[in-house]
Amino acid sequence: MSAIADATLAGARFARTRWGWRWTDRAALLAWQARQIDRFLRDRLRRAPFYAERTFTRLDDLPIVDKRTLVTHFDGLNTRGIKQTEALAIALAAERSRDFRPEMGDITVGLSSGTSGQRGLFLVSRRERLIWAGSILARLLNPASLRQLASPWRAPLAVAFFLRANSNLYATLRSHRLAFTFHDLLQPLDTHVAALQQQPPDVLVAPATVLRRIADARCDLHPRQVISVAETLESADADAIARAFGCRVQQIYQATEGFLGYSCEAGRVHLNEECVHIEPEWLDDEHTRFHPIVTDFTRETQVIARYRLDDVLRLADAPCPCGRVSIALAAIDGRRDAILQLTGRAIFPDIVRRAMMLAGDQIRDYRIVSNVSGLTVRLVATDERAVPAVRAELLAMFAQQGVEAPAITFLPWQDDPPGDKCCRIRQIA
Repeated sequence: MSAIADATLAGARFARTRWGWRWTDRAALLAWQARQIDRFLRDRLRRAPFYAERTFTRLDDLPIVDKRTLVTHFDGLNTRGIKQTEALAIALAAERSRDFRPEMGDITVGLSSGTSGQRGLFLVSRRERLIWAGSILARLLNPASLRQLASPWRAPLAVAFFLRANSNLYATLRSHRLAFTFHDLLQPLDTHVAALQQQPPDVLVAPATVLRRIADARCDLHPRQVISVAETLESADADAIARAFGCRVQQIYQATEGFLGYSCEAGRVHLNEECVHIEPEWLDDEHTRFHPIVTDFTRETQVIARYRLDDVLRLADAPCPCGRVSIALAAIDGRRDAILQLTGRAIFPDIVRRAMMLAGDQIRDYRIVSNVSGLTVRLVATDERAVPAVRAELLAMFAQQGVEAPAITFLPWQDDPPGDKCCRIRQIA
């Protein structure tokens, strides 16, 4: 594709996402989605060998798949005949060299970090990258950032992006009006803070714990937008980051499986139902928490159809003030292994986070791991009151939940390895 064609495609998707899709009620959105899914089933799905010989007419005729399925049947779940061995070789070479530019023709290969227990390969064509770029900029940029991006008389919009691995997917955002800078999380954070102070960004994008560390460094930064990605954004972190930078923290819910959600102007995360269909797999009788089963009806290279994620999503308890009819979330609570399993009862991560919040503001960070031997807790705290306060609140939580309290052991703090996603709460079988 030529540069003009690239810009036209990305711009068209930007305009449609930003201004074109407006539904006055949820029934209209679901009817439109149903037409997109019918086209996806009819025109695209059978191009993937995994589905070529299957009998289906409706979405729920398809099997539910997960990361294990995607890994096992990688060759059959893409439409370009790409072999897993070839794609993995390119992805691993990029991880070792930290040069993420090599492609397979027009296909970008990426490697997820494996926080759910397995590494995952993803494939995105150039066309899909341009559609993604238009969509995410339309959902990400506030009016002031958009005016700067659009004005040829102003400096380019400076975006600083922190992640474990770069990708041609993210580099697609770079243009003469958008100065995109990648910061490799495998490098020491101090060097990144110094670089940020030398070239202050207009938009700062990073995992929640990295944003918190930058905020705690008390550097003189005044970004127009701060956006959390890749990790669960806890309320305490969001408040501290917002105080440090003077603006509310936005969220982008992005995974190997696609662009899944974004913060609206009211601060709620909405699922990106203009691109993905979500079936909830309910985790509680009240139907407030669920695992999403995702079908991305916009992707053509790597098929994502009825793909169950381990993420735990919590529904908002009221319609969003922004007026959007797409699903609004109260929170993205983390993965399945953030649910503590104690004497046959599930304790959801938001309940554990509440106990840690009640333990006091002397706690700066924590890690809780549950296994058959009990709970181990590691703390970063400002004084010795933290340990008895945390123990008391955890015991109160167990009593309130009606479960027998496990043994609680406090261990010295250990920093997470560079580049790893933060998992504050974790259940180990």
